[in-house]
Amino acid sequence: MAEIEDPVSESSRGAIPLKLIKTYLAFLKRSITSPLRRSKGRGAPGYRRDVAYAFIRQLLAELGAKQVQFLTRTTDKMYNRITKNKGKAPNSVQLPEQAKGHWIGNPQARFVMLYSHGGGFFGSATFGHIRYLYRLQEEMAQAGHDFSIFVLTYTLSPNGVYPLQLKQAASALNYLLTEEHRDPATILLGGDSAGGNLTSALLEHIVRPHADVPPVSLARPLHAVLLISPWISFSTSWPTFESNAESDYISRRAINRAAITYIAPGSKPDAYSEPNTSPVDFWADVAKRAVQNLLIWGGGGEVLIDGIKDFAAKVSAGFAQADPSSVQDDGSTKRPPRFKLIVTPKCAHEEMIIDELALGWVKGGEAARDVESWLSAVLS
Repeated sequence: MAEIEDPVSESSRGAIPLKLIKTYLAFLKRSITSPLRRSKGRGAPGYRRDVAYAFIRQLLAELGAKQVQFLTRTTDKMYNRITKNKGKAPNSVQLPEQAKGHWIGNPQARFVMLYSHGGGFFGSATFGHIRYLYRLQEEMAQAGHDFSIFVLTYTLSPNGVYPLQLKQAASALNYLLTEEHRDPATILLGGDSAGGNLTSALLEHIVRPHADVPPVSLARPLHAVLLISPWISFSTSWPTFESNAESDYISRRAINRAAITYIAPGSKPDAYSEPNTSPVDFWADVAKRAVQNLLIWGGGGEVLIDGIKDFAAKVSAGFAQADPSSVQDDGSTKRPPRFKLIVTPKCAHEEMIIDELALGWVKGGEAARDVESWLSAVLS
């Protein structure tokens, strides 16, 4: 199985109660100070959301990778649980490189999206992830699109480190191409947060293969790619780490820990593990040879949004370089661009997914609608 259930050490396990107490105290403090903080523009929209984000923010800052894995279900177990709760039979595939794939919807659908979940590479897919993907598939079906999702289970760090996860993503795509005999033009890629990082790395690998990863050969470009709040820069010095510190549930401390856990000790990030460092030429090649349409979604209230915008500018420049005839003298385009960046105001990191995780919150908010509108258009 891709997710090795490696027992947490006794000392690490013993520290969990104290960390949970500290998290609860932070939650209580925010429940009192939230109205004042939000009146000064320092917080998430709405009291309940603001207090919940403070709880999650403290929890993610306190817990280490092994502690998170000790407290949560694996992606495989979460998929099985939610699928059975929906009255459906789980449909999973063992893949090379100890990866797994899980079907949401009909495997024979006209279009399929290979999806990589987020979680800093050390967290498995949550209840919110699987619920969101089911809802996305169902929304597309209701809109008349023959569409399914193939959810990747990859090895969590530090049980496996980069580039293992890229090998597993490549093996999943190769499975769809060779075993399922898929036309690349019927395949989409998707990912959120760390999964957006992995999906970006896979695109780069397609056009400029990583030396340690099996190549992926495409007869024609993939249909589309969806990146939700992609974590593509390990830097925590972007201004929005300060300005959005209280409107998001992700913190500088959590990001730093995730980056250290993903990259092997003694190694340094490269253009695949940290896609924002790749040059524009990479993305011109991606636009020419790897994908027809690409959407990057980011929340205006998330700490990563400055890095996401910087990354989007490079990707946009690459697509413009690949499609020079579409750019007019004034910089405008003659037709709808194949690349799009959507920043939904005031939204937190992958807010449409966190909304599915929290009971009682409004589902299908503005962030979800923005993504669904784009996806429905590219599937038409």
